[in-house]
Amino acid sequence: MNQTFRNLVGYSLLLIYGITPHLANSSEIILFERTIPSNKRLCSNNPNLANKLISEGSRIGVKFVTGTPEMPGKDATYRALRGKLGTITITPRLMHPIVRCKLITHELIHVLQHINSDLKAVKPLGWNVSEEAINNFGSRQEAEAYTYQNKAANVLDLLRLRD
Repeated sequence: MNQTFRNLVGYSLLLIYGITPHLANSSEIILFERTIPSNKRLCSNNPNLANKLISEGSRIGVKFVTGTPEMPGKDATYRALRGKLGTITITPRLMHPIVRCKLITHELIHVLQHINSDLKAVKPLGWNVSEEAINNFGSRQEAEAYTYQNKAANVLDLLRLRD
């Protein structure tokens, strides 16, 4: 991942969440148009965003498979690969569309963490999460994913910045 993409992600985080994990060079900032109305940006209001997330994730190189997730008791997992995007495995069981959307958004947040770490690790993005969430979910990475998993269109916007 190049510095320009990292700065775009940082700037987008500022626009979307009001936080910035690092300073972006103003010459590298690119604004993008949001095509999803503000009242349709959440999984809870628009669970069909899950299909757009899968399409965009696939476009950038994430594989999506149906099967048994690697972590016991989980309905989905992201297997990060060193140097390239990995695979999201989703359980084949039926689930409510809102739950499915949040699940896919959650795993794609881990993809963004992987991208932001130059595809070498899955490190936190620096999004605002509470200490309580970190304690409840066991890590900052999981706290970010659980805290923002309803914000599907925001994650979609960030994925669209990826070449």
